Amino acid sequence: ASEQVNLVGKLDFGSGPLAFHLDGFYRDADDYDIPGCVESDVLREAEGGEPCEVEDTLPGSSLETWGGSAGASFVGERGFIGFAVSRYESNYGLPGGHSHGHEDEHHDEDEHHDEDEHDEHEHEGEEGNPNVDLKQTRYDLEAGLKDPIAGFSSLNLRAVYNNYEHEEIEPNGEVATRFDNEAWDLRLELIHEQTMGFEGTLGLQYTDKEFSAAGEEAFIDPVDTSSVAAFWVGERSFDGFDLETGVRFESVEHDPINERKRDFSLFSASLGFVIPMGSGWQLGLQSDYSQRAPVPEELYSSGAHLATQAFEIGDPNLDKEKAWNASATLNYSADGVRFDASVYYTTFSDYIYEFVNGEEDEESELPEFEYAQDDADFIGFELGAGVRVASFADGELWLTGMLDHVDADLDTIGNDNVPRLPPTRVGVGAELTWRNVTARIDYLHVDSQNDVTDFELPTDSYEDLRIFVGTSIAFDFAEVELFLQGKNLTDDEQRYHTSFIKDVASQPGRSIEGGIRMTF
Repeated sequence: ASEQVNLVGKLDFGSGPLAFHLDGFYRDADDYDIPGCVESDVLREAEGGEPCEVEDTLPGSSLETWGGSAGASFVGERGFIGFAVSRYESNYGLPGGHSHGHEDEHHDEDEHHDEDEHDEHEHEGEEGNPNVDLKQTRYDLEAGLKDPIAGFSSLNLRAVYNNYEHEEIEPNGEVATRFDNEAWDLRLELIHEQTMGFEGTLGLQYTDKEFSAAGEEAFIDPVDTSSVAAFWVGERSFDGFDLETGVRFESVEHDPINERKRDFSLFSASLGFVIPMGSGWQLGLQSDYSQRAPVPEELYSSGAHLATQAFEIGDPNLDKEKAWNASATLNYSADGVRFDASVYYTTFSDYIYEFVNGEEDEESELPEFEYAQDDADFIGFELGAGVRVASFADGELWLTGMLDHVDADLDTIGNDNVPRLPPTRVGVGAELTWRNVTARIDYLHVDSQNDVTDFELPTDSYEDLRIFVGTSIAFDFAEVELFLQGKNLTDDEQRYHTSFIKDVASQPGRSIEGGIRMTF
């Protein structure tokens, strides 16, 4: 689906108490091939049944990125201290099917972008596709100490500074918007000795973020966010079961430059049981209560956000989101058979979500999306199983299967569907291992999603067929691994219902990849 090159290297070495690490990668990918049309059938039908303009590739889906890190640690008898610095740079296009004379925008400051992520950004201007020039530098310091004070067996301290920026560049080379995010994160953990039968960890965490956006396309004003949290997690073994529990207290403050300051006091707690049932069976029961503060985008957005092809409207009066969750897991593992099942139910109070309101912003010509709050209920399950159907000299054959499903409803008048709810998935596979060769085939069916909100388009079902073959060869000087894999081998049109831009940017078509890895 794409002419793509990936190079990765890693080196670890040391001397005495000193340990060192180096790594680096480079990725270069052209615009990827797509099956069918840029726009989905349902979008073309909604726009009046316009004819399909089939294109071999998705314009603006190319990517060139590189990164690396270097680190060193001193490891002593009672502890260690280490420091690392990493750099990440990427230049990627913004694909899509709509032209509004604007540039795309992206503000997920702490996420890296790979070939599956960058196709979430879309726009095709009248004179070509804009692109994003992204740079990130991160510094990590971590230290650990055994038996730091009486009653505690170890101490761990971690400090992270992250400097992120990206520029959105118009096809003519002009910078339309510049985003900057500076973030500090400090975390201290103390593992205490057994107290009242519990072994556990006490912790403190502090985070400070300064986010700013400048330019005509900035859809949110600068915001400073800080949070302070204290937590404890612990476990205790009883006759017949293990108990796991934890609590967390947190204070979050958002201080925007042009809006009302908001602060939130949050509390979360959990209680779980792990119950061995014998003969390979194990039951897990979990219940937790959590609170979440709205993020700045949910509170203060007001502008065109072309990464989601939406004019986003925040609500500065949003309350904190609260949720009760109950879940159960059942696991079985024996010679030649494995089984995993889980079911969960979550009831939200003041669930925060983003919905399309049916209006269109006059200037950007983008649909308006509003943030809102309502109570909501989620219920779902996941199943996975595997059975060994053949065993022979130096090898075996396994058959596997999976199924997952989720239902959700909003407590609101009229249409109570939750926006962008994932559809049901079912899959089967087979894995063969023989001596130093591994071969696997997987088939996944993703169902259509027709339970949509007002003005939200449904998504068609699709199939995904993947094959992997790999082998390892041992030489005197190195171990060499060779692999060949195929993705979306049926060349099906795949669109993720959870994506805002699913109807203007499908996933890559049939892909064949080959690679080699050498370990010295």
